[in-house]
Amino acid sequence: MAESDRLPPTVGALPQHILRAQIQGRVWGQACILQQERLDPMLHGYYKLDDLKLQPKTTDLPLAPEAFVEMVKCQCKSNCTSNRCSCKRKNLPCTDLCLCSTNFDNDEDTLNQDDSDG
Repeated sequence: MAESDRLPPTVGALPQHILRAQIQGRVWGQACILQQERLDPMLHGYYKLDDLKLQPKTTDLPLAPEAFVEMVKCQCKSNCTSNRCSCKRKNLPCTDLCLCSTNFDNDEDTLNQDDSDG
């Protein structure tokens, strides 16, 4: 797995980086001024963590595509024939991500048979 600091920047990270760079540019540009005009960090790429620390907002896009976030994987310890299986309940086949045994009782063929029966 790649180290996060070695990953290339993304399109969603660029606007947040620009906002943070505006603050830095303002500070450097007013370095010789006694009373600097400060920019609100909350409007320039930061958010508060626990009302104590400012943290950089790294992106304005979701961290993963919605399909991955909503991806269903069951955690069945036995067969996946009952509606206790989250995949079967959503009428989806079990996949390699599921924690059930490799002998899928809820594969695409089984789902297609159930549809043709009822």
